[in-house]
Amino acid sequence: MHIDHLTKILRQSLGNSTTISSWNMVGGGCINQCYQLITKSQVYFVKCNKHRYLDMFEKEHQGLVALSNKCNLLVPNPVDSGIVEDYSYLVMNFIDSSTPSTCYWEDLGEGLAGLHGHTKEQFGWQADNYIGRLPQSNIWHQTWTDFFIQQRLQPQIRMATDTGVLPSEVKADLEKLCSEMDQLIDHEPPALLHGDLWSGNIMTGPLGEPCLMDPAVYYGHREIELAFTKLFGGFNIKFYEAYNHCYPLAAGYLQRFDIYNIYPLLVHLNLFGGGYLAEIKQTLSAYR
Repeated sequence: MHIDHLTKILRQSLGNSTTISSWNMVGGGCINQCYQLITKSQVYFVKCNKHRYLDMFEKEHQGLVALSNKCNLLVPNPVDSGIVEDYSYLVMNFIDSSTPSTCYWEDLGEGLAGLHGHTKEQFGWQADNYIGRLPQSNIWHQTWTDFFIQQRLQPQIRMATDTGVLPSEVKADLEKLCSEMDQLIDHEPPALLHGDLWSGNIMTGPLGEPCLMDPAVYYGHREIELAFTKLFGGFNIKFYEAYNHCYPLAAGYLQRFDIYNIYPLLVHLNLFGGGYLAEIKQTLSAYR
């Protein structure tokens, strides 16, 4: 992206007197172009993409606001989202990274437990949003089982079936698991979730504190959030100990983690192809 476009984005977000002193292209995932923009008074982080991704940025903006209002962990402050010419964008304050503090993982566990303490009468969210670049439906449901099946598993199963990456026998096993879900999962009140919590969506802030990024918020069962943290290697054991000390998980949660992680595995199957099919089949084999 040309500097002229970045200047227009900041001026549309902050005012026409805003001037960029320097800028750098930085990492920010595989979907967007990301930039560090330095002005005289502030440093900003800007995500850019094609025009059609505006809704994704607006929902991320809303999710960051929700986390900031309900969570005592560091969260980037969203400034603005919108469109300049052919580009959609999201502007937020830039978080300087540093070395994790000695209590980094304990603080993350305690902070997440605090976030999960916020509840609602139903499972869902006020609007649909995105998991990665895939749409995530958040229609309200009275029961977690209905929400998990209808708003999480079934949309991903349909997508994988339509694109041909989900074999018919695996689809049948998934449908069987859905029919037995009430007997397999624990029931708790809705909890406010980050919604996409893995190591790639946390960072270390300027004081060594944990910082949450890239949310896909909704009110769901908190076990699905903890399960996802285990999927790609897991967090430090101190995180789980601190979380359980603040908000103990019900007995048998590790077995239910496997069920909940079928959702992100299906998401990855739809995003990246058949490399994730073996893990899905392995999990389903325990429930045939």
